[in-house]
Amino acid sequence: MSSGMAVGNNKYSLGHHAGELSGATFSNKRNSMAAMREMIFRIAAMQPIHIDPESVKPPKRKNVKISKDPQSVAARHRRERISERIRILQRLVPGGTKMDTASMLDEAIHYVKFLKTQVQSLEKVATNNINASGNAGSSPLGLGANYSSLAKAYQYLPTQHQIMFNPNNAHHQVLN
Repeated sequence: MSSGMAVGNNKYSLGHHAGELSGATFSNKRNSMAAMREMIFRIAAMQPIHIDPESVKPPKRKNVKISKDPQSVAARHRRERISERIRILQRLVPGGTKMDTASMLDEAIHYVKFLKTQVQSLEKVATNNINASGNAGSSPLGLGANYSSLAKAYQYLPTQHQIMFNPNNAHHQVLN
């Protein structure tokens, strides 16, 4: 009877290990996707943003009778404002023009979280520079750090992937 249990346990443990392997593979794919996304975000964050006002305007309607009903007019204006804001957001989010709206909004959330961590890291570097130099100076941000020192610091910031998955990191942040 004990040999039957061992066989049953072996079957279970083989299945359990196979599950761990597939979980590890999924985790590796998720980590590589996060690293890829972060690389794209880092490149996009360094690019200048120029949005052509003409590309944001809604396309002109041809030969379409437009209702004059006040409720319809208000609803149409609301939809046009939403569409305009979506088009602007698509140009701000890396790859946003190549995605459907729901995916682009999801990606915008990730991008804003990424930018937030970058701002926090730059603020921390600037604060450390102030503490190290002992003077506050006068910068546009009031942080005492000039642009070139912040740009140099940005190059050496840990990636979001390194922050999240570094076991030696004292404060793990989960950004989903």
